[in-house]
Order: sequence, then structure tokens, then C-alpha cells
Amino acid sequence: MRVKELADLTGTTVRTIRYYHQIGLLPVPEATGGVRDYGMPHLARLVRVRWLVGSGVPLASVRSMIEESDGDPDERGAVRTDLAVTLAGVDERIAELRRQRQQLVSLLRTTEEGGPVSPMPKAVHRMYDRLIARVADEEVAALIAAERQVVEFACYRGQLPAMIVELSERLTDEQLDLIVPLFVEFRDLNRSMATLSETELHRRVDAMAEHAVDFVATLGFSPAEILSLLEQASLSSGEYVGYATTQLFAKPLQERFQIGLATGLQRQGLLPAEPKGASS
Repeated sequence: MRVKELADLTGTTVRTIRYYHQIGLLPVPEATGGVRDYGMPHLARLVRVRWLVGSGVPLASVRSMIEESDGDPDERGAVRTDLAVTLAGVDERIAELRRQRQQLVSLLRTTEEGGPVSPMPKAVHRMYDRLIARVADEEVAALIAAERQVVEFACYRGQLPAMIVELSERLTDEQLDLIVPLFVEFRDLNRSMATLSETELHRRVDAMAEHAVDFVATLGFSPAEILSLLEQASLSSGEYVGYATTQLFAKPLQERFQIGLATGLQRQGLLPAEPKGASS
């Protein structure tokens, strides 16, 4: 048979057959009347090659599998090793496909509910929309939008704490009204940071921490739940948090805010006396 007939019979292409000739997987037949004539041995070998390739076996391993000797334990052991490695690779791809499928299912559900084409949960996305709708100042709105981008980055990395999603779902309008001033205070602090004395800078950061305490106090969480929330969203809980907070404060001010928040929560009996991460 001609090469085109062989390709059609095995569901491959002439180009692929010629490539198999080139790498030694398929012997080149003798020519009859100037035309290569493929016989049943070529067909059988090519079918086996295509079957192994279709099973995920790399071309580099196919030849040794085809030519292994039934009586040589070493060769059969090498074949088994190649097959085991191939199987492990297939399992990894299956796991990745399952992960991708779950992402698509979740994304489809989110978009059907009017959510964004994003890994960010709808409740979190909606929370930021509600915050932005509360401010008229474009600079403050930009700060809120910038924080949303950082949180979205956390979602892509799979680092968003589940408790943050639960918190977003239960926030009332009154609680959101307590969050907005924190962004305003940061905007004001950012504008004047270069001209403030160290004492005034610390006073401003401490005031922000107190306002954060007022907000946390409205959540109705137990001390254990608040401790868990702080631990999940602490400055060291993920790369995205470190990136976000370094855009807001220098490291010493981050630590001062964190300590001020913990101290204020302790004072109101909302946090155990020695919370993890409360000290610098």
C-alpha cells in the first residue's frame, strides 16, 4: 500500500509517518517501481506506535516498549518503569483538569448570579462596590479600588481567608459606614506624611487603629473568632497582604497599627490578653 493509504488506515498523516521514519520508529519500506510499498508489518507496527502514543507514552519511550524482549527481565522492568511514570503524568493532568473544571463551574455560577468574571467571590466584589458607592472623593474611591485589586490578586493565588468571605456577606450598611472613614484617614495621612512629626504621625495611626476597633466591635464576634480573623488577615499571613500593607505604611507604622488594634480590642474585652502576633 502507498503511504497515504497507510496514513488513512491508522488515522494519522503522511507527515507523521515520515517523521517516524526519521526517528527510527517505523522502518522505511523497500521501493517497488520507484514507489515505497508498505505491507502488513508496517501497518501493525504503526498501529502499535499510535496506540502507545495515544495512551500518553512519550515517543522517546515508545521504541523501547515495542522492541523489548519478552525474555529479558531488565528490559521489561524498564518498560514497566516508563509506563508507571507515564501513568503518573496522566494522573497529574487529570487532577489539573478537575481543578480547571471546578474553576469553570464556580465561574459559571458566579456569572449566572451577576458576579464578575473573576475568582473573587461575589460577596467580596459586592462589598467593594458598596464601599465605593459611599464616597464622592475620587482619591478615596481609587484607594478602595486599589485594595480590591490586591484582594483579587489574593483570590488568584488562593490566599483569601474564608472568614473574609463570610464577613463580606454579613456586613450591614452601618458597618460599611464605619469602614469608609478609615480610607479617608489614610488618604489624609498619605497627603501629609512627609510633613508630620513622628509624634503626630503616631497619633494619626493610633486614631486609625481605634476606629478599626470600633468597626470590629460591631461584628458581634467572640474573642476566639476575632483572634482567628486577625490571624488569617495578619500582615504575615500571605504575600499579598505584605504587598498591600507596604503600599500603605512603612513597616514600623504597620506594626504600630497592628499593636494599637490588638490593644484596643483587649481593652474592650474582645481579644484575649496575649493574642498571637499582637507584639512586634
